[in-house]
Amino acid sequence: MPFYTPSIPAIEHPHRVPDSTRTIVCLSCGDTMKHLRTLARLGVRPEKLIFVCPSCKGVDTKELISTSQ
Repeated sequence: MPFYTPSIPAIEHPHRVPDSTRTIVCLSCGDTMKHLRTLARLGVRPEKLIFVCPSCKGVDTKELISTSQ
């Protein structure tokens, strides 16, 4: 009978996030990124969200695209 062996990130990060919320995972270390700042929409440029990884200090940006026009 095979046993499930969790991966190392699953062991190091026991805090579970509910499946109903969206999370951004750091591509470098696999930790959950935290929202740092939101840059407001300016003219035709979309709103931009900035996230930072608390473990490796990596930064990621996402553009919030509005569907109502």
